[in-house]
Amino acid sequence: MKAWLGYSALRYLGEANHGAYFRAAPPADLGLDGPVLLKILYAGSSDDQWQAFAREIRLLGDLEDPHVVPLLDRGHERGRLHYATEFPVAGTLLEPAEAIDAATAQRALAHGARGLHAVHLAGVVHRDFKPSKVFLSQGGGKLSDLGTADETRMQEGHAVPTGTLGFMAPEIAKGDPASVRSDLFSLGATVHQVLTGQGLYPDLPRQNIVAALGHLATEAPTIARDKLPASIEPVVSACLSQNAKDRPGTALDVARALESLG
Repeated sequence: MKAWLGYSALRYLGEANHGAYFRAAPPADLGLDGPVLLKILYAGSSDDQWQAFAREIRLLGDLEDPHVVPLLDRGHERGRLHYATEFPVAGTLLEPAEAIDAATAQRALAHGARGLHAVHLAGVVHRDFKPSKVFLSQGGGKLSDLGTADETRMQEGHAVPTGTLGFMAPEIAKGDPASVRSDLFSLGATVHQVLTGQGLYPDLPRQNIVAALGHLATEAPTIARDKLPASIEPVVSACLSQNAKDRPGTALDVARALESLG
């Protein structure tokens, strides 16, 4: 695809949550400088996929928060929905465009946590918080991609875990419903990954999804406490508690702890 409803120079980036992502030059009438991130609903999508994509657009449109990527445009063509948000010119916490220092990483994590708190205040669970979902921006970071937010995937009439291996809370791996507390586990896993450079499950059998979920459900994460700043280690460790009730009350608590690092 080379163009879409006034968007040009489309460069395919990948697929997730009912649609394909493109880097694109926006239509002139939007008055935007630089590229945007364009997401287009799959052709031939089911009614459930259409509804999920529409819900994603509504959520982004309702969340006017400086720590969540803003919705820049939305529309449809013959039933195929699309929307545009800021493009992460500086990259993400997973793949920064250039090397970032510890202070920049901490600030972006804090802003991502504040964005997650805004999502929670809206009564929504993100379900897939991880480093690639925090866009780096001038002065910090922004939470992106609400494609799995407030959504339960079903298979043969049963709910199946939504999230990413290594960042998924143990109760989600067991099949329990997603919650603010499970998002806090994912937030803690993200902070740990970015600040220590290490994952929580070095022995995770990723090649076998059933075995991997069983591992996440039963094995405690390996926390590199000695590599975390002393003032943030208790908060990160609390986020990664096996018991969801032992995790911090809000993502804002985590953001404030990160901001206290200076």
